Amino acid sequence: MNMINIGFSGSQAAQAQLNATAMNTANAFTPGYSRQRVELSAIGPMGNAGMTPGNGVETTAIRRVNDQFVTGQVWRATSSSGYYGMSQQYLSGLETLLGTSSTSLGNGLDTFFAALSEGTTQPDSSALRQQMITEANSLATRFNNINDFINKQRSDLHNQQKTTLDSINTLSGNIADYNQKIMELESTGGSTSVLRDQRDELVRELSGLADVRVTESGDGSYSVTLSSGQPLVSGRSSGSLAMSVDDEGNPQLALSFAGTTFPASMSCGGQLGALYDYETGTLAEMQASVNGMAQALANAFNDQLAAGFDLDGNPGKPLFSFDPSNPAGILQVNDLDWRELALSGADDEPGNGDNLKALIDIKNQKVTIPGMGEMSLSEGAASIISKIGITSRQNQTEMTAANTLLNQTQNQWASISGVSQEEEAMNLMQYTQAYNANLKVISTGNQIFTDLLALF
Repeated sequence: MNMINIGFSGSQAAQAQLNATAMNTANAFTPGYSRQRVELSAIGPMGNAGMTPGNGVETTAIRRVNDQFVTGQVWRATSSSGYYGMSQQYLSGLETLLGTSSTSLGNGLDTFFAALSEGTTQPDSSALRQQMITEANSLATRFNNINDFINKQRSDLHNQQKTTLDSINTLSGNIADYNQKIMELESTGGSTSVLRDQRDELVRELSGLADVRVTESGDGSYSVTLSSGQPLVSGRSSGSLAMSVDDEGNPQLALSFAGTTFPASMSCGGQLGALYDYETGTLAEMQASVNGMAQALANAFNDQLAAGFDLDGNPGKPLFSFDPSNPAGILQVNDLDWRELALSGADDEPGNGDNLKALIDIKNQKVTIPGMGEMSLSEGAASIISKIGITSRQNQTEMTAANTLLNQTQNQWASISGVSQEEEAMNLMQYTQAYNANLKVISTGNQIFTDLLALF
């Protein structure tokens, strides 16, 4: 009887809806899972049977509820958040080192010149002169520690760049594998909802590492490129990124794809781009400034010492030695005895402190600091702290904005594709009722058919 067939089709449709609800509920907390919805369509009457209401219902599709535009916004926001978040990790460390009183150059200069000022009370005192040498060593240690920290950050950057590249290559290969699975399954009419969710989650991870652009082909595959246009994934094929160093020691990136290797930009957004931009921008600028300060201090101090005389009436010897290639440190204090400090302005007046006063004046004199320009050493130290502080605050502002945007796009995605447990609980009750109702229709149809047979 047609009534039984109609009820049977309704029970099958309700069963499909229950299955979709069960799938949604089971994956409510699965990252990147898009809820599924059963699409139904009424089956009309066959032929010219005018008195037949129809032949029930059929399941036309199980649709993955997803807005690709919103998903793309999540990817772009993830890239921006990854960029500023990675930058801040390194900025915070450098800012702390330069701004902490025990390690900052400004406090080191103040302590050193304070020792010089104290020496004006008794320029020929062995204790005060030894204190000057001690503080000179402490100041040189500050310069060296900061430079060592910068070099350590650069080494960490390179290691993290290599790790990030490995992750990008792995994700690109996995996306290409999913492309192949999706194309093969869709060609046979299979459901690829779960595979598409998993592929989108891979793209989300990739977008955090580099700013990528994604387009979908008619066969369901993704083409993924860097923001500069170089291909990472195309259908079943994926590329491979590799980093090397040029003749000047600068990092460079190469992309191998389909048997061809060509250069790619290291400034590619995401975490990888942040590492490169920080190294070649803020970190390089800070190192140049610190080296410039050390060089300016050494030159100014040594030049002034050369104009004075030590306790034995000999011309002054240089106190500092600046060498940026010295593995022991860029700024060293020469092996001088306290008697050899040329603090006197006359060779026959050992207790004269005229040259010592000139040495003290160096702190606030305008000097040429390589990489920074014309300013005093005090201004140079303040400028270094100010620059890193401003850069860090600007990055924190951008990071906050990026994270806010990411949260907004994730919430927007969740409002479309996310699973609502309350909604699924209501659906479960409704579909269960529909299933039971259709079984009742089948039971009623069977009873009518049985009663009809009993008449004969």
